Amino acid sequence: MSSLKKTNLDSVTDLRQTTDDNLPAALTELGYDQSFKLIDTKLALGSVTVVIAGLLFLVDKKYEFNESYNITVISILLYAIFSGILLYLNRVYKDVKYIGYNSKGEKITIAGWTKKFDPIYYTKITLNDKTTIESQLEFKKFFDTLGYFNREAFVTVLKGQITKKSQ
Repeated sequence: MSSLKKTNLDSVTDLRQTTDDNLPAALTELGYDQSFKLIDTKLALGSVTVVIAGLLFLVDKKYEFNESYNITVISILLYAIFSGILLYLNRVYKDVKYIGYNSKGEKITIAGWTKKFDPIYYTKITLNDKTTIESQLEFKKFFDTLGYFNREAFVTVLKGQITKKSQ
């Protein structure tokens, strides 16, 4: 079954984006449930920094500088701490597109990226935070000649990679 949305085969960015978008559905077919802990943590940290910035703006408008100096310093420190944690998570989990668990509790982490003008989807699949192997998937293996994504072909390719990793 192909995806209903046609992808521009001349755009590596579009190919990668479509592949990234179909990754959770493909892994669901392989028996994995996506974990949103990392996404939720990043979202919470980003929201906290926005709230701190907004409150600091209100304090700045309502009070004189001398009255709000301590609040400003504390707010800047908190903002720096939360932003630093968010930056750290973004660096450590760079290119991570999927984190999930199967019914046995085994964890899978998949990072995916492309290089400019290179029609290859580079993946780094990690099982249980131990086994990690990088591989290269050609987009033509799971996109047809018209630009439609073939989920069955993608699931087959992923299953082969995961099986290879688990051995």
